[in-house]
Amino acid sequence: MAEFGLPLARVDVEAFLSDAVDLEPESHRSPSLPEIADALTGLGMRPGEVVLVQMSNGTPLLRCFFGVLFAGGVPALLAPATPLARVRHIAEKLGARTLIAPARAAAYRDAPRRHLGAAGVIGLDAIRLAGIDPQCHEPGHVVILTSGTSGVSSGCLHRLSSLFCNARRHSVSVGLRSSDTVLVNLPLNFSYALVAQALATMDLGARLVITGPPFTPAAYTAALGEHHVTSSSLTPFMVRGLLNSGWKPSDSLRMLTVGGENLDPAMTELMLDRGPGLELYLTYGLTEAGPRVSTLAAHLEPPHRYPSVGQPLAGVQVALRRVDGGGVDGDGVDGDGVGELLVTSDTVLRRRVGVEEGRAGSCFAGPQQIATGDLFSLDDDGYLYFRGRLSDFVVTGGSKVSLSSVRRIANSVPGVVTSATRSYLADDGETRFDLDLYLYDAAPEAAEAVRQSLLRQLMRIERPNRIRMLPAEETGHK
Repeated sequence: MAEFGLPLARVDVEAFLSDAVDLEPESHRSPSLPEIADALTGLGMRPGEVVLVQMSNGTPLLRCFFGVLFAGGVPALLAPATPLARVRHIAEKLGARTLIAPARAAAYRDAPRRHLGAAGVIGLDAIRLAGIDPQCHEPGHVVILTSGTSGVSSGCLHRLSSLFCNARRHSVSVGLRSSDTVLVNLPLNFSYALVAQALATMDLGARLVITGPPFTPAAYTAALGEHHVTSSSLTPFMVRGLLNSGWKPSDSLRMLTVGGENLDPAMTELMLDRGPGLELYLTYGLTEAGPRVSTLAAHLEPPHRYPSVGQPLAGVQVALRRVDGGGVDGDGVDGDGVGELLVTSDTVLRRRVGVEEGRAGSCFAGPQQIATGDLFSLDDDGYLYFRGRLSDFVVTGGSKVSLSSVRRIANSVPGVVTSATRSYLADDGETRFDLDLYLYDAAPEAAEAVRQSLLRQLMRIERPNRIRMLPAEETGHK
């Protein structure tokens, strides 16, 4: 049975989610797929219309994700801490006039809404946002936001069937099994957790256990042991926290995948030393590619391969093209064998939606081929080695932050003439960035008002390590 071209049936989704384990205390009732469809129909949702879903990790989020799809809509998952002004901005740029979020007394008080669940039960609301011209796509698609690499108002439009295809290829590359219990503790609004964990687990019929941020070594270790987790995924930021706490893998944990950025080879070696017999997979991917691209089975490789992110998944082809002065100059690589990575696959995005920032031109380099903006070298055996980035973003605190988006938001604050960002490697090995604000009025009271206005619009991970308030005269703009 397939509805709106979906590669799955309602009954299968309901059964899978009913068997999933939620470790977070539910603050709202989890609606059924028909309830979600009825609410969206009641608000006049058109086929293919983008629907924003702003919720914390849990089965209610996944029910809403699939509920939108079965209703004929196109879901786009938002981080739960997204500020209200940011939600509105994203909605306008994506043409999303409907938001599903936990019922709130104050927010969107006068907006038309449909309650998801029985009357009087704390639950979720489907809310119609006023003044937004809806954009519609073909049903059976998903928008995954790419706030780190392309700005806070950009997303990738993917076929759901392509995401399942990529999930299946990833499962093969890391040896995920139908008998596994998979712990999801990464944010499900990011492609890594959604595709490589949730959809991969569903595709195999494995068991899903869901928790969510904030991450702590103690809570993570407890979840692994209590629920006999055999498969888990982390970012290098989380791995560093675990190793610093003296962590050792639980007896049940068979395999661990690491993605999001490169893991230091010394940490790879230490993880393997801490867990004899642990399968450790280092992965590379990006949302535009659908998302996983390559995998290194570190536990099977010699130490000199630990800096690598492995070889491409089945069905994925890679190539390098030369980059000179930020522009492309023919095929090939520079004298050091470094070039921009091109990825060709039938799982790449259909197209960009919203407003892309921090990158000039299209991400497409050819049919079903994307230019990643990442610099790599490729050895004779086909192993990929990450060498740097062309894009205007940094990885800080384990998350990607678009510096161009931070500057755009800063420049929109009344009283700011212009802004500048500076990224650097801190003493603890983490990448951080500072922000300079050039103000019409740099007097302390006015500057503090600008600072507070900016912080209200930035998510916590986007906040600079330091903000300097400077008079606009220093830029020549005043």
